[in-house]
Amino acid sequence: MRTKLFVALIALTLVLGLTSCQSKKEESVSKEVPTRSDIEIQYKWNLQDIYSSADEWESDFEYVKSHISDIEQFKGTLGKSGKNIVSCFKAQEKIERKLDQLQIFAYLQKDEDTRISENLALTDRISSLYSQYAQKASFVAPELRNIPEAKLNKFISSTKELNIYEHYFDNFLRQKQYILSTREEELLAMAGNVFRNFSRIREALTTADIQFPMVKDDEGNEIELSYSRYRKLLLSKDPKIRKGAFEGMYSTYEKFNNTSAATYDGSVKKDVFYSKARGYNSSLEMSLVNDNIPVEVYDNLIETTHKYLKPLQHYMELRKKVLGIDSLHLYDTSVPIVEDSDKKYPFDEARELVLSALKPLGKEYVKDAKKALNSRWIDVYETKGKRSGAYSWGAYDTHPYMLLNYNDTRDNIFTLAHELGHSMHTFYTNKTQPYVYANYSMFVAEVASTFNENLLMHYLLDNTEDEQERLVLLDKWADNIQGTLYTQVLFAEFEKKSHEMVEQGIPLTAKSLNNAYMNILDEFYGDVLTLDEKYKVTWSRIPHFYRAFYVYVYATSISASTALSQKVLADEPNVLENYLNMLHSGSSDYPIELLKDAGVDMSKPDAIENTLKLFDKIVTEMDEIISKKQ
Repeated sequence: MRTKLFVALIALTLVLGLTSCQSKKEESVSKEVPTRSDIEIQYKWNLQDIYSSADEWESDFEYVKSHISDIEQFKGTLGKSGKNIVSCFKAQEKIERKLDQLQIFAYLQKDEDTRISENLALTDRISSLYSQYAQKASFVAPELRNIPEAKLNKFISSTKELNIYEHYFDNFLRQKQYILSTREEELLAMAGNVFRNFSRIREALTTADIQFPMVKDDEGNEIELSYSRYRKLLLSKDPKIRKGAFEGMYSTYEKFNNTSAATYDGSVKKDVFYSKARGYNSSLEMSLVNDNIPVEVYDNLIETTHKYLKPLQHYMELRKKVLGIDSLHLYDTSVPIVEDSDKKYPFDEARELVLSALKPLGKEYVKDAKKALNSRWIDVYETKGKRSGAYSWGAYDTHPYMLLNYNDTRDNIFTLAHELGHSMHTFYTNKTQPYVYANYSMFVAEVASTFNENLLMHYLLDNTEDEQERLVLLDKWADNIQGTLYTQVLFAEFEKKSHEMVEQGIPLTAKSLNNAYMNILDEFYGDVLTLDEKYKVTWSRIPHFYRAFYVYVYATSISASTALSQKVLADEPNVLENYLNMLHSGSSDYPIELLKDAGVDMSKPDAIENTLKLFDKIVTEMDEIISKKQ
């Protein structure tokens, strides 16, 4: 069975939670990031739903540690009978489910405050235990591979308890050629614990050790820069504030450019090592094979997006015109293109807005979503040492959890809808599917999250008659497509380039990575933007790159979810039922097939083109409204 390692669903790097929080303090502005003790309990997730005490966690840890060798009793027996295979699978599942639960508790607790060494120690221990288990279980795939296909099929047909694994074996046999000998698989499993260090080093540097400078906010206060506050400062109407935030963030990253390059080089070489060891044609192919995604889907995504760069550049030109500036910098592209109100959306209000927007998904979905939003499944606000960004994550035997860095802005409402989409997908999959199919593909995961964002956007647009408000929302929509599709394709192209460089023997250095990133950035934006030299280090800010070839799914997913949400809102026959079935399906079929059943074929460029044309339409409407006002 496939071990369920690190299945966190990380939100878009560009859709981070912003700053501050709703705390016991009554100060409207805090110069320092608050601590967890400042936050009211209803806005903090309840990890006691997983383990009520440290002793309980330790008890499960010791159980797994003492039983981790039990799997070895099946070594050399799998080719003898279907019953032996069933017994082995059951033993694996028993251990893996406990490992998953131990892991999620350790990592969520660590993410509350990455500065606490005891929390980091828990993640180290569970990672080491996972590695030990992977080594012990490494014989399973090679033994299954060595069973003649006709004999294996006979086992499956004659052993009732193996019927549930029909798709699992179909996927297994399709990838049989990439499975190595027992000893080779054991060695690769042993290497896993070492190779994970590249991501850990990057996280330690950028989260725990990095120190950002003090910068000025809109009130003239000197505040400590953070990831969340950086995003908020980029929304400032004052170009000096935006530039100051940019200089503070990127000058800091520039200091660590060589360290970041060395760390990323190691991560890419890890991917290339695994792909060569298993006999794939490339590391890109390796990342796509398990989900049965053709490499052409990745390449076609990049190619199709390049055909629609003019609407992106039109959007930048419109920004330049509205802002009334001669030179548009990339740090100017987050500020709203039109004047918005300073209205704040407290978290409680955001919850109700999201629930109202999700009504097209039916009463059961809304009821379950309400439970998720009101049962301490969410860690809401930014605090000192807390991991930046947002994600949803849950083990098979826990409810899903959501990490946010909520700051009362409209953007944060969309982040909430996004992560709730992930959580509902996890909730329904775990409720419906057996463990073997609960680990759904990222290719469909981001459909569930961006689908909810689409519903929220349509709800807000349908409930305003104010032209200015409509313009604000259209700008938000365009900005979202830019960040979720165009920017993620830009990232995907950089990942492809960096991996190809290593595969061709070209060293990854700070200079070569900086040049590669800037060349792609220049191709996307051309002469429309002034590309400051410091933007060359942007690649070092993207944590997603340490999970190779992941970001492209944001672009394919927003394309799929745009098409599906349009169909649901148009009340097309069976579409809602088919979409909800997908949310309950986990990995019981290949992701492209699940999406086909839901109503969209991602093996073709149609959905991508549809979304890019929608973007063009949105920008054109904005331009018309703005021109009419002038």
